[in-house]
Amino acid sequence: MIRPFVNVDKHAVNREKNTYTVRSIYLDTPDLLFYRDKIEGVPYRIKLRIRGYNRAADDSPVFFEIKRKHMIPMTKNRAPLPYATVKDILEGRVDPTSVQGLKNERQMEDLKRFLFQLHIGSLAPTVLVVYDREPYEAKEDSTVRITFDKDLKSAPLPSIHDLYTDRLKSVLENHFILEVKYNRHYPEWMQSITNAFNIKQCSASKYCMSENHPMILAQKPWQMFQRRPDTISYV
Repeated sequence: MIRPFVNVDKHAVNREKNTYTVRSIYLDTPDLLFYRDKIEGVPYRIKLRIRGYNRAADDSPVFFEIKRKHMIPMTKNRAPLPYATVKDILEGRVDPTSVQGLKNERQMEDLKRFLFQLHIGSLAPTVLVVYDREPYEAKEDSTVRITFDKDLKSAPLPSIHDLYTDRLKSVLENHFILEVKYNRHYPEWMQSITNAFNIKQCSASKYCMSENHPMILAQKPWQMFQRRPDTISYV
């Protein structure tokens, strides 16, 4: 039903089943502030992740990402570097301000923002989330993206060396996650399609779905959902 209105995303057009694999290491504070903010629906929140794609190579692009939610709109800071460089930065072997490969000053600023949040919040890798994505772009408005995410899996307490591991636990079997992303207007044709299938909008945080790791399971219920003063600085 969406086929007349979309093209396959350029990153998937030559791949089998028009699908690529997304790999994200989510970082959180010692008391899981980001997780709790999402569960509680805090309107202004952030999350940090390290994202790669498909299979590992030293020159594979890996992204330091900060994703911010301000009520409904979302914004993202994103700095891409080769996988080998990312490992060097996180393991303290190179000065991040001297790395090569960033395209412009904005990407360098995004890298600095990420590393500031990483250190000021004492963030640590909490869970690795992996899934296969089938992406499309609207023909008339390339800012409209429709994605089908499937085979969601996770692993607890990863290191950067685990980004491309296949030792994962299934999280969401026999289901897809449909996402519609847009900058200006939700397309009317997509509204008609979702109405035809009686699809309702809902929250679907892959990080929160992957709560099969011991840091979360070990929390007491009253500790997990109790609000505490924010400890993260926003920049």
